[in-house]
Amino acid sequence: MKISIVDIGSNAVKYKIFNSNNFELIEYYREPLRLGRDVFNGGKLLEPTMDRLIKLLQNYSDIFDEKQIEHRHFIATSAIRDSKNSDLLAKKLNDRNIYLKILSGKQEASLLESFNKEITNSAVIDIGGGSVEVCINKDSKMFYESFQLGAVRLLNISKNERKNLMKDFSNWLSLYNPIAETFGLGGNLRSLMQVNDHEGKITIDELRELIEKYNSIDKNILLNEFKIPEDRIDIVPIAAEIYLYFLNHIGAKTIENSFWSISDGLVKKVVKEEL
Repeated sequence: MKISIVDIGSNAVKYKIFNSNNFELIEYYREPLRLGRDVFNGGKLLEPTMDRLIKLLQNYSDIFDEKQIEHRHFIATSAIRDSKNSDLLAKKLNDRNIYLKILSGKQEASLLESFNKEITNSAVIDIGGGSVEVCINKDSKMFYESFQLGAVRLLNISKNERKNLMKDFSNWLSLYNPIAETFGLGGNLRSLMQVNDHEGKITIDELRELIEKYNSIDKNILLNEFKIPEDRIDIVPIAAEIYLYFLNHIGAKTIENSFWSISDGLVKKVVKEEL
């Protein structure tokens, strides 16, 4: 049986189609639609943005119809949960038989458990557009939290607000310091590695070098030569600084990238009827 998961994030709206028997990824598609720009600036989705989102989700739904995928789940995270008009969005989608589930930050962070539950003394960080989720396995006990530190959000708030948010983040991380093994999810870390032709684990010093090189490259080269998505170019440096901050305050010396994402955690919870 096939199952589709639509991840409605703050910077992009993605779908993944899985085989629900073995959780194998069958198909993936990503559409840049920076919902966080509206929400983190003005508190809600503007009408044109909402219309674009509804049209996109309807298109996804039509694709699932064509592929005869009955089990489909439309999951929204940070931007939608913070939007003052999310109820209106949900109603408009309901009228099209598209049913939206909005995750809380804590729910989103809990999805990371299935990544590192078997890796003792490890931490995994997922830097999204609107929030940052961290799950820590400390002596086989699991701790997870969500922080309002997403890369798109940080583009749209003051330095003072950012400083306060980072302080809360560091205070929480310090509770579990030191952690030996860390993992970074998502395309931001992959983009840094891609531009620098780097593979495997990254030390803190290497990460600083990767950031410095990335920041020195012209945007057109990033787009055309390295194929970095245009909507990601401006948020990679911000995400990179969060990775550095995370490593320094969790007491780790290296970080490893993974292609795993919250969609992988979502599909397991959905199949087990835990979400």
